[in-house]
Formats: sequence, C-alpha cells, structure tokens
Amino acid sequence: MSGVIRGARILTPEESMETGTVVFDGAGRITAVGSDAEPPPSAEITEGRGLTLAPGFIDLHVHGGGGFSLATEDSSEIESYARWVISRGVTGFLATVFASDFDEALAFVGAAGYVSDQRHEGAAEILGINLEGPFVNPQRRGALPESWVRAPNPVELAALSNASEGSIKLTTLAPEIPNAGRLLQIAHQDRIVVAIGHTDATYEEALGAFEGGASHVTHAFNGMRPFHHRDPGPVLAAIDSPNVTLELIADGVHLHPATVRSIRRAVGTDRITLVSDAVAPAGLDSGVFQLGSEKARLTAGRVLLPDGTIAGGASTMDRIVRNVVEWGVAGLTDAVRMASTVPARVLGLSERKGRIVPGYDADLVALDSDLNVAMTWVAGRLVYTRGEHFN
Repeated sequence: MSGVIRGARILTPEESMETGTVVFDGAGRITAVGSDAEPPPSAEITEGRGLTLAPGFIDLHVHGGGGFSLATEDSSEIESYARWVISRGVTGFLATVFASDFDEALAFVGAAGYVSDQRHEGAAEILGINLEGPFVNPQRRGALPESWVRAPNPVELAALSNASEGSIKLTTLAPEIPNAGRLLQIAHQDRIVVAIGHTDATYEEALGAFEGGASHVTHAFNGMRPFHHRDPGPVLAAIDSPNVTLELIADGVHLHPATVRSIRRAVGTDRITLVSDAVAPAGLDSGVFQLGSEKARLTAGRVLLPDGTIAGGASTMDRIVRNVVEWGVAGLTDAVRMASTVPARVLGLSERKGRIVPGYDADLVALDSDLNVAMTWVAGRLVYTRGEHFN
C-alpha cells in the first residue's frame, strides 16, 4: 500500500522544508516530496506535525545493542537486533564482526551473510558485513582478541568472503604490516571498502595506503598511532586525502567533543560517517559482553575490559546524532548527512539511500523537538512508533 507522511519538517538533507509531504509507493520507494505533493486517494496517511523527518540512520560500525550481539553463529539474534535498533532511528547497518579465532569468524560471517540483503519484517535492513580485522597490527589491536589478529593472507580473506556469500562490504587493515598492500589491492578489486585502522602506520605509510585504494578510517584516533606534531600519524594522512572518509564515535567516551568539532572543521560534513561501535549491552542500563576469553562490562556509560581498555560503544545512533547537535559540531541537517547520506555513499548506495527525494528508498526517521526518535519507516513500512509524540 502507498503511504503519505504530511505536516512534518523535512530534511532531504540538501534542503529543509518547514512543512512538507512525503509520498511513497507500495514498493517502498519515494514518489513525491514537497509542500504541494498530492497523496494518492488510497494512501495510508501519517500525520507528522511537530516532527522532523530525516533519512534513516545507517550505522557502518556496530557490534550489537539491546542485549543482542552481531558476532554470533545464530542468525536469528542478528534479526532480533535489526528489529530492536529501529527504535534508535537506524534503518540500515553493517553487522560488524571479529572473533576469537578464524574458524569462529567463518561461522560468524556465515550467519551474518545469510541474513544480509534480505527484507525482514519490522526490521532495519542488514546491508552486509564490516569485517574488523583480522589483518591489523597487534600493537594497536585495542579490545580485539589477540588470537584474532593475523598476518595478511589473501587465501583467508577469500575464505571469509566465500563464507559470507559475498556480503563483506568493509574491512579494516593496518597498511604497515607485511603484505598489506597486496591484500588492499585484492579487496579493492572485490569491491570491499578498505579502512585503515588498528594501525601503527606513520603519516607516510597511511598516505601511501590511501593513494593505493584505501578510502576510509575505522573509528578515527581509536586503535591507532596518535597525533604528534612531529609524527602526525594516520588521521592527519586521512585529512590530507580528499577522497577518504573518517568514522567518528561521537559518544563522549571514545572522543572528546572538541576533537569531533576539530575533525568536522578540518574535513567538512561530507567526509565524516558517524558510527556507534555499539556492543551488545548498548541501550541498556548495565550488562556484560563476551569479548574473546574476556568479559567487558557496561558501567556508567562505558564498556570496559577488566584492564580498563574501551571495548566498544554504549551509545546508539540517535544519541550520537543528538550529541553532535548539542556539542555544536553541526546543525541537525549536517548531523543527518553524517549519519545517513555519507554512510550510504561509502557503501555505494547513494543512488537509493540517504536522501528524501523521489526514487529513493522510503527509509525514514521522525524526530521530536528533543531529537528523540518518534517513528521509523523501512522501505515505506512504519516499523516503529513511540507512544504520545504529537505535542
């Protein structure tokens, strides 16, 4: 059935309409947007007065939330997460996977690949897999299990890709380790986006990787050589590479608000992807997350290993978007670009996701005046609605 949302403020996000109408067809594609858009006679109408309508959030780097893990052999757990995360305004995500060992990783990517690119009723779309490692620098592995990290091996990358049924869309690589360049070339040829991360690369090594086809940075500043005025490291190399996007975890734990503001000033809106890096306890008051042989615990908004290492995020995408606005990093329109439009482009989906324009998927989130999620649509279906939200 076709649908209509009317009376909301609309962020396309190329422009902002103070009051407009969005029309979409039974196939879940937007057919009209504007103040004078006419709904079909049989359309299901949703009133959006007092709300702001934006493209649904796309989280490129997330390990779980709501008690559900995406690193699992149980594909139904991934589907359960996809049904839970719509309450956070997320309409699409990459299941981000690492493991304790290679055999476990094959099982994890197999489960995630099985449910990727399928329509799941009442759920966010699983857009593929983000493989975090294993070809990274052990000195910068952060919370990744030591047993997961290994030397670059094209045969192992092919095995993981085959087990995922070709669903790996993004992977993290440390460019300074031996044979990383060859792996970068292979991944690039296989249309896997290569991100630099968990790396001790110098500025020059990272710059060489970006010139060789790497185009993304995994959680900038976290799990990598830090900035020094005589040794600027990989983040400065990314800033100097105009085709490179950077993940920012704007949760106030992984990055100080001033750092987020500085990166935004340095590269602009269109080179930043906001990500959550959330793990299974995210969105809960407390919880425990199994990380290899160790347990990470959520307390006071932080997920930490026993030694104090940050072990993923506790914030979800809606909270991160609010942070960006409240910290003065960007207005809501630009925050939405970083949470939706830019991630869609990173995945090669910018012709159908990340905007509210005719021909695009009707993946939408309605935010109230406090930027809390009121409603979420996936492919034109209203999949989440909060209680009373019209004030």
